[in-house]
Amino acid sequence: MQGTRLTDLDFKLDGPRLSQRDRFRKRLTPIFYGIVLIGLVIGLARAPLPANLLPDDTSTETRERTASTGSDNQTTDKTDKSATEQAEKTTTGKIDPDSDTADTRQTDQDGTGTAAAWQPGMFLDAMLPMPNLHDGATGELLVFRRIMELAPEQEPEFQTVTVRSGDTLAAIFSRAGISAQETHRVVNADERVRGLRRIYPGDELLFHVDDEGNLQTLRYAMDSVRTLVVERHPEDGFTTRIVEEVLETRVVEAAGTIDRSLFVSARRAGLNQRQIMQFMSIFEWQLDFNRDIRQGDTFSVVYEAEFLDDEQVSAGRILAAKLVNGNRRHTALRFEQEDGTVGYYGADGENLRKAFIRRPVQNARISSGFDRNRMHPVLGKRRPHLGTDFAAPTGTPIMAAGAGRVIHVGRKGGYGHTVIIEHNNRYRTLYAHMSRYASGLSNGSRVEQGEVIGYVGRSGMATGPHLHYEFLVEGNHYDPMSVDLPTGESIPAGKMTAFRQQTAGVLAQLQDGAETQLAMRDDD
Repeated sequence: MQGTRLTDLDFKLDGPRLSQRDRFRKRLTPIFYGIVLIGLVIGLARAPLPANLLPDDTSTETRERTASTGSDNQTTDKTDKSATEQAEKTTTGKIDPDSDTADTRQTDQDGTGTAAAWQPGMFLDAMLPMPNLHDGATGELLVFRRIMELAPEQEPEFQTVTVRSGDTLAAIFSRAGISAQETHRVVNADERVRGLRRIYPGDELLFHVDDEGNLQTLRYAMDSVRTLVVERHPEDGFTTRIVEEVLETRVVEAAGTIDRSLFVSARRAGLNQRQIMQFMSIFEWQLDFNRDIRQGDTFSVVYEAEFLDDEQVSAGRILAAKLVNGNRRHTALRFEQEDGTVGYYGADGENLRKAFIRRPVQNARISSGFDRNRMHPVLGKRRPHLGTDFAAPTGTPIMAAGAGRVIHVGRKGGYGHTVIIEHNNRYRTLYAHMSRYASGLSNGSRVEQGEVIGYVGRSGMATGPHLHYEFLVEGNHYDPMSVDLPTGESIPAGKMTAFRQQTAGVLAQLQDGAETQLAMRDDD
């Protein structure tokens, strides 16, 4: 008879062939060991039941059994006394380890275990290399007790009241369920509470009021950093404090491509209005933002910003900036010298700030340019126009184009109210048709570049409110919009090392960050 041969391949695919009994045993074994393991864990982790928590009848039964054991030769009084002492020791759990009854704390003489004989929790404590896990008095796990002790108190529930248009503090507090008397006490608690008088529609006040209608806590976010907290004090009435969040200062980048206007593109890149004006003032000596900016020009800025929980709450000073205007590339780096002087310089240390501002009136339109053969609009005959007219509303501030000394303040024929400033005995600037002068300005006054010296008007021979601005070099008139202006002082050779060390990081961030952001915008 020819049998069937069990090949190696069959063995690998099907495994060894087992009988029905072996298969049943194989399935039952892990179940059995699992039950044993679960029982062991439960037994070891179970806390002991303290003897002092046992019912009274158990203690009585223990004393009776203890009293009935012993030698027949002992008297009844001695037996009762011994039983009583043993019962007391068993009940209190205090047994002298050197006494003869030390071994009876687990099992009594007749072999019957007492209620405190089996203590698995204590057995587990003895085996583990750590302090006792169980409290012998209550039987609770000590680690759970410690967790509850360290757990913070539960935050009270706050009611949010939103400020409405026309709201008063009395109305707001009334909606929170607070009486007028209580409101008066809060408002007059401290000078800090005066911040509640400068609330606006949409602001939120958080009230914690107890079940009896008494205000316990009031919170008001004064801004993104400061929070006013008013709390009830059992003796002093209400106490106030201002909680200030800790802000993180970071250096961030912003970049963009100009399409419609610099302002719109810069706002879209994340710059605020103040930063945009600062950016324009940095490069105002290099180009005219009203005429030179073209669609497709790019800009990038590195600036400081303050963050709270990864959210930007404020934007700070510009550390570096770059503007690509056609084929011209302008770079500005902020540098602070040892004496505190701050300026913006090119990568080679040249001062970007010129000695004079080309436009003494911001955001003004040029209504008439420099022309030696212009027809005068009032006289009706040809008369040289040796300056530039900036049309602006009456009262618009006029700035000094450069630092210098005032040599004339007053009326000057057809110029009307006029101011003349002398700069370094070589340059002079004239400002005419003013409506009024700056307060305190007089002959001999020293003014700085950008300082307000007067306000736009139409005094003298003028057809409308504007500033007539003249620029003279050694007594000769030049077009203020095209004359080569002298620059400020560059970085001295002895400070170039400090300049490069201070600006190296922001310069690299300006180049790398701008390229990355512009590439991301192109992909979008």
